Amino acid sequence: METVRKNKTFLIDTLSTDASIVLQHVQSDDIILQRDYKNLNHPNYTDEKIIINLLDTVMGRGDETCRKFLKVLEKQELQEIFPQLKHHFTPEQASAERQREREKGSVMAHHKGAEFVDKHREQLIQRVSSVMEIADCLLTQKMITDEMYSEISAAATMQGKMRILYKSLDSKTVKEEFYKVLKEKQRFLVADLEG
Repeated sequence: METVRKNKTFLIDTLSTDASIVLQHVQSDDIILQRDYKNLNHPNYTDEKIIINLLDTVMGRGDETCRKFLKVLEKQELQEIFPQLKHHFTPEQASAERQREREKGSVMAHHKGAEFVDKHREQLIQRVSSVMEIADCLLTQKMITDEMYSEISAAATMQGKMRILYKSLDSKTVKEEFYKVLKEKQRFLVADLEG
């Protein structure tokens, strides 16, 4: 949806030169219904008004409809009618956009792990039993320094080791990695705290 929104002005300017052909394509690809087609192709509407309403309809129906619409814009037939689309909507750009959306979803998942680590700090300090195993994984992934690893190792108790480990959890990325390792090494504890 973000791609359609960001390019809305460009799409209005470009597609308004022949709104009827655009409507035919989006209808034939089942992006809009026959009823939508009739409402959008109102005889009193200018081509610009038709395209504005079409874009609003597509965005109003969510990400999946927007993706289908972008696929229509990638069609060679449409790109021959509207050559400006070649510079904005290619399969490669669509693939890059889908990757950005996946990463955005991944970032949201990172927040979940970081929130878990912050929320359950006291419980984790008291209950994690394999601190050095977790520290080994974080060191291997370069999430903690050798110095921090040595400091964790030198602590006398598991709780002391966890308190020192928590000092190194200084970013959402590190917290997310810690959360992943924790889910792998202490899955029953994580399940208990999440439950």
